[in-house]
Amino acid sequence: MKNLLYLVALTMVFSHCRPRAEESYITLFPGKPGVPSTINIEHEFLLGQVNAITLFQDSTGLVATEVEELMQHHFAEEEDFVLPPLGLLPLLASGTIPEQSKEVIQLTEKLKSQLAHMTLEHQMINALMVQLKKVAIQENHQEVIDFEKALHKHAITEEEVYFPAAILVGEYLKLKLYPLQSQS
Repeated sequence: MKNLLYLVALTMVFSHCRPRAEESYITLFPGKPGVPSTINIEHEFLLGQVNAITLFQDSTGLVATEVEELMQHHFAEEEDFVLPPLGLLPLLASGTIPEQSKEVIQLTEKLKSQLAHMTLEHQMINALMVQLKKVAIQENHQEVIDFEKALHKHAITEEEVYFPAAILVGEYLKLKLYPLQSQS
């Protein structure tokens, strides 16, 4: 019962975190860097796994549908403004500063302002996964356990590596574009 109340509270908070239908959170500009292909592949893999679980004709499938909806929303946000700066890492490592640096800095500033929101969405997905895992065990769907582990690992990697690395890309570009302002 405690988990259910927690989930309801998170759902209420999340409903206020999502952009309204008329608000677009897709950030477009010429030369916007792409999300690294390995991350896109992992997102597609995880969405494919949860989609397969939604096809179960029981409580596991119903809860998985909620997980899938939240994951789709969250991944779309990540692919919009969180992960594209990471697509510049090979270019930056070679010493090249991209033409679209100012726009990329705007993306990383948006990430910094939305970091708590993105982390909250991870917590909400995790809360749903706790519920999903519970019903999956009751209904003998062992494959859900493997999915839960993969999704948890993905979220930890984002919080410990991808999010900070994307912010660092923006900070690096600021240092390169505005060296005098960075010294103050």
